[in-house]
Amino acid sequence: MGIVERRERLKIQVRSDIVKTAKEIAREDGWTAVSIRKIAEVIEYSPPILYEYFDSKDKLLEAIRIEGFDYLQAEFVKIKGHFGNSEKQLVEAAQCIWTFAIENPEVFQVMFNIEGAFCDSKRVYSQAMNIKDNPVWEMIARVRPKAGELVTKTYYEWWCLTYGFIAITMTTQPRYALAQAEGIYMDSVRRFIKTLQ
Repeated sequence: MGIVERRERLKIQVRSDIVKTAKEIAREDGWTAVSIRKIAEVIEYSPPILYEYFDSKDKLLEAIRIEGFDYLQAEFVKIKGHFGNSEKQLVEAAQCIWTFAIENPEVFQVMFNIEGAFCDSKRVYSQAMNIKDNPVWEMIARVRPKAGELVTKTYYEWWCLTYGFIAITMTTQPRYALAQAEGIYMDSVRRFIKTLQ
């Protein structure tokens, strides 16, 4: 392996270490405890080196937000390819969002600016809500084939129901109550899907 390839691998590794460490600190102490300086201490790099990768905490949080939405988007594509029934696809997509949020609360917090994880950028939302090549929008369109422009309105309602339910639950309920909330969430999703038919 040449010097250029080695440097590139090192850059990728350091960037990955920065993101991973930020999430670990947030999981332990909350997002308000995360700073470039704190991350630098943990991974034993000087802060100026970290600023070469992320010139601010906001840019770091934006990268984590992108990572979260990209992960879910890839999962939705898998769900769409695995299940033929659109109603089942939507149920599985909703379950996927719930599972992701419970297993990765620190990422979900960044995705929706909760628990001190404030990120000023809104660019990722417009990308995630874009209907072009959007698997969840397509699932809804297949359930409501004659609805036309209502599909986009319904997709927005889907966002409010799924992501909104989880965000409100995470910010208002103690962690131990989340297991009970899952049943209420999935019942709400199923009722919502029934109204689409």
